[in-house]
Amino acid sequence: MDEIDLAQESEEFFRQVSLRKHYAGKRDNFLGSEESRSPGFHPKGAGPGERRRCIDCGEEIGAARLEAVPKAIRCVECQREKERTGK
Repeated sequence: MDEIDLAQESEEFFRQVSLRKHYAGKRDNFLGSEESRSPGFHPKGAGPGERRRCIDCGEEIGAARLEAVPKAIRCVECQREKERTGK
């Protein structure tokens, strides 16, 4: 292995470390934002018999919504409103 190969290997290693740190921070920021405010949030989704409440209106999130979007934190109506207004 010559100097160029070592330099390329070193560069790739540091690029991978940097990308892992970058994306780990993004994931933590995303998960820590609204989901942590939701008292019924469970990171793996709702289990059998488990109900979650919408973080905006407090109403129970329907079973069909949780089946379609297991990590949903809003009911259908509040999610539509959020997407419509961009808030």
